[in-house]
Amino acid sequence: MHDPIKVYDARWEVPEFDDREVGRLFEATFAYGRLLGVDTVTLARDARLGCPRVLEIGINTALRLGFRVVACPDPISTPQGYYIALRTTARHPHTMGLMITASHNPAQYVGVKFTVPTVQAIGLDCGPLGGLAKVREIYHSTEQFAAVGGGELHLIKHPTEEYVAYSLDAAGVERGELTGLTVVLDAFHGSAGPEIWRALMAAGARVLPLRWVPNGAFPTGSPNPTSQGKMDDAILLAQQSQAEVVLGVDGDGDRIVFGDRRGILSAGFVTLPVLRTLIAAGGVRPGEKVLYDPKVNPLALAEWGKLGVDPVLFRNGHSQIKDYMRRIDAVAGAEESGHYYHRLKHEGLTISGENSILTILLFLKAVKASPRLMDELWNLQDQVFTTGEFNYQFPTDRVRDQALAAAVRELEADGATSQSSTTDGIDLEGTVVSRGVMLGAGSAKLADHWYSGYFRGATNEKGVVRSYLSTGDVAFGRQLERRTRDLLEQKFGGHVVD
Repeated sequence: MHDPIKVYDARWEVPEFDDREVGRLFEATFAYGRLLGVDTVTLARDARLGCPRVLEIGINTALRLGFRVVACPDPISTPQGYYIALRTTARHPHTMGLMITASHNPAQYVGVKFTVPTVQAIGLDCGPLGGLAKVREIYHSTEQFAAVGGGELHLIKHPTEEYVAYSLDAAGVERGELTGLTVVLDAFHGSAGPEIWRALMAAGARVLPLRWVPNGAFPTGSPNPTSQGKMDDAILLAQQSQAEVVLGVDGDGDRIVFGDRRGILSAGFVTLPVLRTLIAAGGVRPGEKVLYDPKVNPLALAEWGKLGVDPVLFRNGHSQIKDYMRRIDAVAGAEESGHYYHRLKHEGLTISGENSILTILLFLKAVKASPRLMDELWNLQDQVFTTGEFNYQFPTDRVRDQALAAAVRELEADGATSQSSTTDGIDLEGTVVSRGVMLGAGSAKLADHWYSGYFRGATNEKGVVRSYLSTGDVAFGRQLERRTRDLLEQKFGGHVVD
């Protein structure tokens, strides 16, 4: 039997799985939920073409197995799907939330994102009883699941207006407060476009939308705003219209990029005004932890530290980051891939999760309050040189590991320190190498010729090393990159791959 389980969720190409196999995935999911005491399931989906069939199978399976089902059949974003799970949990504490989506993948993909009580994201070996590892175990078992009585279906009306109102309140943005701002919004035909448009209009912004009508065929390609050149049309429109801000969101609305007529900002610098807005509103106290992934550049992290928050390094992974936020009580988090996380509250419940409207409103509120903010952020970003990810493939995984270790040793010989796990022992699934980087709440600083790098073996390709470097000096950064490339190519015989 095919295996749909990935590291963060379940995902597959539509033709790969027939209805029986999709039904088996839901049976395994709900059997896992029963082990956790789940009695209620929320199901929602985005606009991609494979979602309606999967949603219907999920609803029918949950009803057959005796669950209370709260379903939204209309296409919505993943963050709104999490909001539905949160809202439902306030009434039914033992709620599992399922979102049918394949995020930023091409149109032929579909999948499921999972939460368990209390709106806790799970992944492979992440979550109660191993999370998706337990779902995988049940999926491949011989256990059969007979029909159970008592299932009941509750179809809810499209809750976007309620979700928008909740997000405005969470951001502390009054209706009409952003009047005077012009924003270009490129939604890539995903489900989040209308939601974000409504929120920005309610806040008073002038919105210039691109690709904002949901279309699961994604006629202009994969709905991923972080891919090379994907935001060019939005940037051009900002240049023509004098818009202050450019926004891009992926197919299910949980990945965001921010920029203006000059281009796209890195997530580390975007987080800076988001944190300022939260601090000004009293939503972040001195010393609170904010997670970052290994690619967030140290200059941005040093600016975070000046605000009094404590930057905490963690590995990539949506489910894993949210789980770790919950464990250490972090207030926020950011990944360089465009994912932003918050401590969210509703009717006495507190969770760690995504709300893209909240992130956008916090950023725009800072822009409105400080007309020179975008210039400040670009001044910071222009001080940082990044290589982008450069990848080499080797004949075997053994040679790959030798090459990776040698690249790390090469930088350690210059006085760099390396870190392959968090301070409490969690594997970073790669090695962070840095020199001259001193981070901490209120005391962050960078030495001359600082740099940071991240080296890891690819999880899905044989023999591949993925490398990434950032520094505050272009010439020095190019020298570091050349030294690393020469070592990987000449000593270990690596060849460049995408």
